[in-house]
Amino acid sequence: MVKPNSLSARPGKKTKPASARSVPRRPPVPETAPIGPETGETEKRILAAARKEFVVKGLEGARMQVIATGAGVNKALLHYYYRSKENLYGKVLEDTVATVWGKLQSEFRARSSPARPQGDGVEGIVQTIVSTYIRTLSANPDFPLFIFREMARGGATFTVVLNELLKNFGDVPATLIKALEEEARAGRIKPVHPLHFIMNMMGMTVTTFLAMPLLQRMGTAMGHKIKFDEAFLEERIRSITDTLLNGIRIKR
Repeated sequence: MVKPNSLSARPGKKTKPASARSVPRRPPVPETAPIGPETGETEKRILAAARKEFVVKGLEGARMQVIATGAGVNKALLHYYYRSKENLYGKVLEDTVATVWGKLQSEFRARSSPARPQGDGVEGIVQTIVSTYIRTLSANPDFPLFIFREMARGGATFTVVLNELLKNFGDVPATLIKALEEEARAGRIKPVHPLHFIMNMMGMTVTTFLAMPLLQRMGTAMGHKIKFDEAFLEERIRSITDTLLNGIRIKR
């Protein structure tokens, strides 16, 4: 006597083939697939939530579940689009730097015209860069700390991102370097290594926001309350610009 198979269908009940009962799975994302969701607003939420998590905990300590919750998306969707935390981190870093450089490029194009192809010289270029940096970082105060964390971990991802961004925004530093060299040859400014000049400019602008909590405490302790409002930003832009230019001007 043959015992009925426990897995066989019960009498009187039709069964579907295994292939019909199985739930189709989404195929794996190929390595060449574009990274990022198709919906612009969804990507903005993801990048904002990811940057917040990376700023607080760094790449190693950040959790994809926290990012997904902050963006209001499913964690599986996050992994589907970005494939790994490292890919998402690189995308956030690229978006951060591109935001600043994209605004700079727009400002440079607005300054140039057929009647004034060179703009208004190194002074106008420096003022444009400093003003754009200060206002962009003021609107995105988490940018400096995020970049600072990346530099502290060696800047490997930043180097890769920067090389790619230079292909699109390379005219931003190139415009400044060209102006410095031309004005030095004309005898209007002292010869200066562009790298030192750019480092000084970046240091003064970024430190404005990195040191803000400390400056607020120091001001209170010394009896001078510092209000980081529009008037302060305008004063800071003038101060940085004057400091940079006074250091290279040739006094007659």
